[in-house]
Amino acid sequence: MTMPLSNRSNLRFAHDPGEQQRIRRIVEGDADAFANLIEDFHPMAFGLAYRILLHQEDAEEVVQDAFIKIHAAMGSFRGDSSLKTWILRIVFRLSLNRRRDRSRSTWYRLGLQHRNNKQHNTRDVEIQTQQINPESECVSADNRRKILELIDELPDALREVLLLNSMEELSYEEISRVLDIPIGTVSSRIYSARRKL
Repeated sequence: MTMPLSNRSNLRFAHDPGEQQRIRRIVEGDADAFANLIEDFHPMAFGLAYRILLHQEDAEEVVQDAFIKIHAAMGSFRGDSSLKTWILRIVFRLSLNRRRDRSRSTWYRLGLQHRNNKQHNTRDVEIQTQQINPESECVSADNRRKILELIDELPDALREVLLLNSMEELSYEEISRVLDIPIGTVSSRIYSARRKL
């Protein structure tokens, strides 16, 4: 799929020459370049979606929707942030939307979704994300599940920054860009989230 010519002019704003070249190839219709982008960013995108939704199928659908939107919007990517931050922002917003929609259903309001989900919760997210940091290696699968459940009980604003910082290992600056909030707010929310946990 080729992007409209009017969108191509925005590519000059990408800061990283490698990212700029990758974006240009995707905008010009290079299917392999887009497939490589998906391959590079899918584990990270799925990991974030899963940690917000705690449901494998929902996370997979959100990531699929995200990459469709990413492809459609690639020509308008200005490079104000890194490609990684931009992709995470899209996945994050779609995940929150799915979570809000889901929480309106009786099934989720009653907490019944956990009965079907616990059997593959922790194992699948580790396999899918393939991102095991030193902290997570020290914690058992059961403890990780309990921690995710505790994080899930935090207020939305605190849960969001904690997931992005601790689970996705984003810097305060990257979180600030993903959430569109000041870095000071990121710092205070992370501090509050950790104290509550």
